[in-house]
Amino acid sequence: MKQQGDISAEPFFPTRETFQDFAGRQREFVIDLVPPMLNGYFLRAREVTNSELDEGYQFATYSPVAPFIALGMLRGKIREGLATRYLSREHGTLSLGHNKLKGRVGYEGIVVDGEFISFEMFCAILDAYEGFNISLEISDPYD
Repeated sequence: MKQQGDISAEPFFPTRETFQDFAGRQREFVIDLVPPMLNGYFLRAREVTNSELDEGYQFATYSPVAPFIALGMLRGKIREGLATRYLSREHGTLSLGHNKLKGRVGYEGIVVDGEFISFEMFCAILDAYEGFNISLEISDPYD
C-alpha cells in the first residue's frame, strides 16, 4: 500500500522497459521517478539482474521542465549506452575493444558493459597500456 507523499512513476511512466544491447540481447530496466530535491524531474533506470550486487547498467536523467522530457532523454541515454561495447574477451582475458572505456564506479570495482570488474582486474587490463597516456573523467549520472 502506498503512503501519502510516495512518488510513483506508475501512473505516467512504464515502470519496466526492455532495450536491445550491442549483441542483440534484450535487457530489462526498472524506471523510477526519484523524489525531487529542488525543482525538476529526476528519473533513474536500473537493469534487472539476478545479482544482489550493484551490477548491471544504470542510467539517470533530469529535466527541470517536464517528466516526459526526462523520460525521452532517459530512453535515448539507455539506447546510446547499450549500443557500444567497451570490453572484449579473448582467450579468457578481458581487454579494451577500442582503447576507450565508459562505465560506473561501484564498490571495489567498476561496472562496464553491465558487468562488474574488480579494481584488481581493471588494473590488469590497464597493464597492456603501460607507457600510454590516460584521461579520466568522472561525471554526474544525470548529465
